Amino acid sequence: MNRGHATFIALLLGLAALLGTFALIRTTHLGATSRAATNARIAAQERRLTAAERALHHALASTPTSPAIAKAPKTVYVRPAPIVVHLHRHGDDGEGGSSDD
Repeated sequence: MNRGHATFIALLLGLAALLGTFALIRTTHLGATSRAATNARIAAQERRLTAAERALHHALASTPTSPAIAKAPKTVYVRPAPIVVHLHRHGDDGEGGSSDD
């Protein structure tokens, strides 16, 4: 292999290493950016949930409680009568005796 070919190959390998490093830096930067955006979205969602919870507590506190609304009616479960089905099987008279008698 002559000197020109070796130099060309070395330049190609250097360029590949440079592009790989650039891709690595860009990928880690994107990961950090998305992490910050995710944290901001979570914080905004927590603020909305806290405000909604506060509104619910306020609505519950301002609702008058009357005895008719406060006490739920009692539910009584009554089981239905069992259904008994008797099937007669042909060929068996149910006596269980032998024919030796």
